[in-house]
Amino acid sequence: MPESVIEADYVVIGAGAAGMAFSDTLLHHGASTVAIIDAGHGPGGHWIDSYPFVKLHLPSQHYGVESRVLGDSSIIRGGLNDGLMSMASGTEIVSYYRDVMERVFLPTGRVTYHPMTRFDWCGHAVSLVSGRRHQVKARKKLVDATYAAVEVPSRHQRKFGADEGVRCIPVNEVTRISGETNRYCVIGGGKTAVDACLWLFENGADAGCIRWIVPRDAWWINRSNVQFSSDSFETSFTRVAEQLEAISEAASLDDLFLQFERHDLWLRLDRSITPTMFHGSTMSHREMEKLRSIDDVVRKGHVKAIHRDRIVLEGGTVSADDDWLYVDCTAAGIPPREAKAIFEPEKITLQWVKWGRTSLSAAVLGYVEATVDGDDLKNDLCQPMSPPRTPADWLGTFITTARNEKRWSSQQDLSKWARTLRLDMSARLLSEVSPDDAGRIAILQRSRNAGKTAVTNATRLLADR
Repeated sequence: MPESVIEADYVVIGAGAAGMAFSDTLLHHGASTVAIIDAGHGPGGHWIDSYPFVKLHLPSQHYGVESRVLGDSSIIRGGLNDGLMSMASGTEIVSYYRDVMERVFLPTGRVTYHPMTRFDWCGHAVSLVSGRRHQVKARKKLVDATYAAVEVPSRHQRKFGADEGVRCIPVNEVTRISGETNRYCVIGGGKTAVDACLWLFENGADAGCIRWIVPRDAWWINRSNVQFSSDSFETSFTRVAEQLEAISEAASLDDLFLQFERHDLWLRLDRSITPTMFHGSTMSHREMEKLRSIDDVVRKGHVKAIHRDRIVLEGGTVSADDDWLYVDCTAAGIPPREAKAIFEPEKITLQWVKWGRTSLSAAVLGYVEATVDGDDLKNDLCQPMSPPRTPADWLGTFITTARNEKRWSSQQDLSKWARTLRLDMSARLLSEVSPDDAGRIAILQRSRNAGKTAVTNATRLLADR
């Protein structure tokens, strides 16, 4: 069988959040053609394999692609997120990306989509269905939208062993339990483990029936402060000002994060324990209160082995009962990756250029590629950053984000576009503030005043650690 060719101006490898956002903005700000190659059976990336009860941890409107809104601005009524903006479920997100592909991308006539196709990074792609081999040609650039290498629970290979007869399941399977147990041991200290504990509570489990193994405690962003809607303007931007003031005034890293806690910006499970983990996830106060009702929290490091009568951890051993169901929530999510140059002569490697914002960062890179000439300038405008793993890492992403935003403001077209970008709700709200609104102007002036020294002091704090 002769080898066929997949050819376009840009060949995007990966149809997840980054690949879709980059492609969308590139298509809407230029005339290039795009071929999207993805090993999944539909667009959506890791969301296709996510656990059934997963949701965004930010309002839906912060996510997706530039040209099409995800969800709506409705307010949640009842439950642990009462009064906050709606957050799309994994099922809604997968449906959204399918809709973007079918109703936005393909009708342009400039996009070809190749699902169930694996790229070998040597210029060829192979269909996972037919085995047919394709030569891949990017007339302008190959776009790597897989560099984040997101690790999802359903595909995760756990790093600890378990005796025969020990029931240990990935979090995806917890919804399939059928009354054979009423005691659960949730393993992991991140967002997935939190989701699992809260799902168990929501479905009738008592706190006394849950053991939670937390290898490292984490700081969590208070979700109520990052809504960025017109109705929450005063709250959200006052918290921005308080954050910048804390960074400007902090004497040390520990002092900084304690100030964040005093201002109700960040939360932690146990106020007597200094967290060493920060992945940027958000949590509501009511969720935190629910989690604090779990008394059986084990803090002895990572699990090394599970036996029928005991659990061996890095810091010691705890007893166990034979009838427990273990829920593995130890997948890394976004594992640590070294940042690398984004724009190269024949390749673009999608990475964060604004902390915590995968879709927004990819959209910015799409716009820069479509409208700015020269890789040197593009790289100067878009310094990449690695997702934070520790609180100190977060401060580094804050510095890089501030640096990038300052560079964007020096480019008239880029600055104008960024101020109205749907994916950056805070920037859009800022652009809509009336000069006659004295109250909001005063809040923003606090941020401007603190912002002048925040980056300088943040740099010092990192150097002194």
